[in-house]
This record gives sequence, C-alpha cells and structure tokens, in this order.
Amino acid sequence: MEPDIDYRLLFEKSSGLYVVFDARSRIVAASDNYCRATHRSRERLLGIDISGLYADDGVREALRASLERAFATKRPDAMAVFRHDAVVDGIVEERHWNALNVPVVDDGGHVRWVIHRVHDVTLAVLDPQSERAQVRLAREQDHIIQRLRTANEELAQLDGLRQGLEEMSRLNTISLMASALAHDVSQPLTAARNYLSALRRSWPVADDARVEEVLMKIGTQIDRAGEIVKGLRRLMSADTTVHRQENVAAMIGAAAKLSRSSFDAAKANFVLDVADDLGTIAADRVQILQLLVCLLENAAEATAGEPVREVVLKARRSGETLQIAISDSGVGLPDELAAMLSDSFAAIRLIGSGLGLPIARQVLKMHDGTMLASPNSPRGTIFTLELPYRELAPVSDRA
Repeated sequence: MEPDIDYRLLFEKSSGLYVVFDARSRIVAASDNYCRATHRSRERLLGIDISGLYADDGVREALRASLERAFATKRPDAMAVFRHDAVVDGIVEERHWNALNVPVVDDGGHVRWVIHRVHDVTLAVLDPQSERAQVRLAREQDHIIQRLRTANEELAQLDGLRQGLEEMSRLNTISLMASALAHDVSQPLTAARNYLSALRRSWPVADDARVEEVLMKIGTQIDRAGEIVKGLRRLMSADTTVHRQENVAAMIGAAAKLSRSSFDAAKANFVLDVADDLGTIAADRVQILQLLVCLLENAAEATAGEPVREVVLKARRSGETLQIAISDSGVGLPDELAAMLSDSFAAIRLIGSGLGLPIARQVLKMHDGTMLASPNSPRGTIFTLELPYRELAPVSDRA
C-alpha cells in the first residue's frame, strides 16, 4: 500500500525560500519561509505575477528574462545577486538575494512550472571584506555553478541519447517492415513466375505472335518486380551498426534514466541490481540503449494497474557472456507473442502488437545475442538477454 503523502504540505514546510510560477508567470505556490522572508501571507502572493513580487524594475526584468530562459531551455537558470529590502516593524532592513529558477518538466517533455528558489547572501554583500563572508560566498557560488554545470551536462547527454534513440527506432521499424514486406511480396512473385512457365509449356503459342509478345511482357514485369524486391532486401541487410568498446554499467545506468518517466507513470518500483565486474563489451551504444529502454518501458507499462508494480533489472557476467534479466510483476506475455520471438517472419505481427519486440530482436541479432521470454513467479514476465564478451580488433587489423 502506497503511503499517504501530502506533497503540498512537504513543499510549504520545507526549509527553502521558494515560490512557483506557472507558464503565465503567475505564482501558484509559496513556501512558509518565503512568506516570512517577504512579510507577506501566502494569500497575498498566490495569483500575482512578476510585477507584484519585487519593487525594483531591474530585478523584475531580470526575473522575467530568467523565467523565459528556464521555460525555453528546460534547464535551471541562475540570476545575479539582487537587492530586496525587508520592512520589519517599520524599519527597512537591507537584504541581498541570489536566485535559481528551476523548471519542472512533465512526462511529455513540457515545462509545467518554474520554481524560483532564493538564498540570502546579505552577510557576504554587506561585509565583503570579511574572510568568513568571502569564503561563504565563494563556496556557495562554486556549489551552485557546479550543480548547474553537472545538471546541464546530464540533461544534454540525455537529450542527445533520446534523439538518437528516436531516430534509431524509426529506422529500425522501417527496416523491419520493409524486410517483412519484401519477404511477403517475393512469394506471390515466385508463384506468378511458376504459373507463367507452366503456361508456356502447355500453350502452343508458336503460331500466335501476339500471345507470345504478351507472355514475354508479363515475364519481363515479373522479373523487374523481383529485382526491386532483391534490391530492397540488400538495402535492408546493410549493416549500419558501429561497434565500440562500451562500459556495460554506464549503458544500463543511462537506460534506467531514460526509462524513469515510464516507471513514474506506472507508479512502479524499479530495482537495479548490477554486478561490479561487468566491464566492457563491443557494442553499438545507441542500439543497446534502444534495446534496454524498449524492454524497460514495456515492463513498466505491463505493471500499470496491478496490485504489485515492480520492475527488476539484474546484470551479471558468466564467463564470456553478459546476462541481463528484466523481470516485471505485470500481466504476463501472451503465449502467441512469446512464440513469435523465435519466428523470423513475425515482424509485422510483432510491430502491430505495439511491444517493440522485433526491434529488440533485430538489435540482438546485430550483436550475436539472444533473448528468451519466460513467465515470472507469481506473475509477470522475465526477458533474459545474453550478449557475448569480445574485444574489438585494433583499427589497423580491421582496415
């Protein structure tokens, strides 16, 4: 049973000085500490826009620009130190704050709100010569800059991975469907060619030039269609996989981050159990990420609405084989779909199921790997992947 947590209460009672802006730059939430620091009640703050928050025009414009950047880039944006005096018992007290505006992005990639978080740096500003103030200010600035830099680097990496996965998914889907289509079309073409040969043997056309001409044209068109199918097969079989030595634990960690929104949407608990000795394998990083994300997202979706919602990824090394098991407590894989995994001509039906399993199967084929689906206990499915450990030959040997 999930704990009954009042997230609004957690936010309002937190120790930080926070207000939350919506897309119209209006305040929709404020922490108790921010209300105390500005000597305004929450009721007075809620609903006002930037113009009603700070008195100084320069501060308002800086805040407006920072919020626009946070909404546009989906990344935290820091403001320079600004002055915001407080009136206490009729006496104006000089205050100096710095601020960080942090976007809140939903599962669809849209910024819903921006959290305006401020920190009081009055001591450092009013007494800049104090060694204590200088150390404190430098430490705070370094901490903020480092956190921003790390967060932006991680976001940039994840954005790049997502774009690569989306592009690879489109290409793989097209490739699988085209390959299956070529197989299906080649069968009636072969039958038509056989019928034409039988017709030639059984029909005396030697004295009828017009019939012979028509039969020749039919044969020519059948051969032409056959060459088109062969060309399509050659195109689809072209190997675009780029193998490099990749760190296994790093790839699994990246796949887990990319799948986080699916776990959150399903309210599923995710357990990552990765051994310390996984090392590196020769692999196409984007394709392996696509494989893992596909299976993790499928597992999360399978648990939605179930009384127990859990997805577990275990990774172990067994000799020269990497073993990855992804198990869920979901509805289980239908027997028909499990049987299709070993059917080399089931791509169209698998794609139609919406599971993305043919792409996973294709990626494993490109890496000489295998995939087995089996029932989990007491319910759910376990997908077990095996990939070979092998070292890439030196570039000079591969040239």
